[in-house]
Amino acid sequence: NFELFDPHRVGKITVELQGRVNDCQALTYRQDIKVKDIEKYTTFKLPTRQVCSFIAYYIEGAGRLVWLCVISTPDGILDHGEAIRRNVSGQILGYFH
Repeated sequence: NFELFDPHRVGKITVELQGRVNDCQALTYRQDIKVKDIEKYTTFKLPTRQVCSFIAYYIEGAGRLVWLCVISTPDGILDHGEAIRRNVSGQILGYFH
């Protein structure tokens, strides 16, 4: 669930998270990333899915672990999985797990 404030200017988005967030980082500089490098970046920045399942949180009712990189693309703001599916590059805004 999210809310958008002041869409005529830079704007602000408030996101309601369900569950526990262990780490959330916004990058102070935007890193350009190509589609072919997204998986390598997520492997480097996000915890391993096999060993560190205790540091992720569960989406309510879905029962799956979540690690996300947030990427600004020409198609809008996407998570890393959707950016790979759409085959679009962009700039990494941040990540959380």
